[in-house]
Amino acid sequence: MAIHEQIDNLNIWWFPRDFCQSRFGEFQQSGTNSCTLISLILADKVAKAERFYQRVAELPPRGWELFGNAMNDGNNVYHNVITTNTPQARNLNLNIPDAIAAIRSQQKMNFRLEEWFYTHMEADPSNPMYNRNVALQLSRIFQITLQVFQQAGGRDMPQHLFSAIIADSRTVMVTFDFRASIVALFDSHQHGRDAGAVFAQCTIQNMDDLLFWFISMLHNVYSSRPSLFEISFLSSQPGVAKRIPPAIKKVAGEMKKPTKTMARP
Repeated sequence: MAIHEQIDNLNIWWFPRDFCQSRFGEFQQSGTNSCTLISLILADKVAKAERFYQRVAELPPRGWELFGNAMNDGNNVYHNVITTNTPQARNLNLNIPDAIAAIRSQQKMNFRLEEWFYTHMEADPSNPMYNRNVALQLSRIFQITLQVFQQAGGRDMPQHLFSAIIADSRTVMVTFDFRASIVALFDSHQHGRDAGAVFAQCTIQNMDDLLFWFISMLHNVYSSRPSLFEISFLSSQPGVAKRIPPAIKKVAGEMKKPTKTMARP
């Protein structure tokens, strides 16, 4: 049973320690470096679900099922594509494009998501206001992106937008459900000795609470204060990258991309 925690407007579910990418399912031995695959597969499953999110104070009814299937499928893809084809690269960290290509090579998965655009954000770990400042910067990026996405999407705008955040060699998935007005974060890693994966959600209006909790959690659980965050936005809308309006190009252009890409598991 997941342990529910509520912090202000945010609802968090800590899963048992065996329910994480390195301990769960048939292909758990591949779970050390498969979080990018798992995050993308989970987002694709949410995009295909009829109604996944319902109320912010309740774990989605199909949460256990989708999270578990995403972890097992992601570990399976890592096993089939990475360790089978390149045994010497068992600790290979995948970036978003390579992870998408690996998933699409497994035809039975029918992966539909496309990357919209990618940017990055730098942070100063020595800043005493690190947690608050980083959360506010991430929130600003998300708020601008959501506004542009909704304006550009028109009537055929998908119900969801997804964002993979890569920091300190870990990938988590942020999902936006516009119909339910819910933003959620799924992290498939083990969290300390007692907790496995973690899932948190709140209304989009309270997104700052989610991001501040996420940044604080990285420090509290992993003693991590990343200096670089990679952010990749994805959508199920066909040809989404070709529909980026000038406004988002300008925003993305102002956020310099790093000269050296982080390892993204």
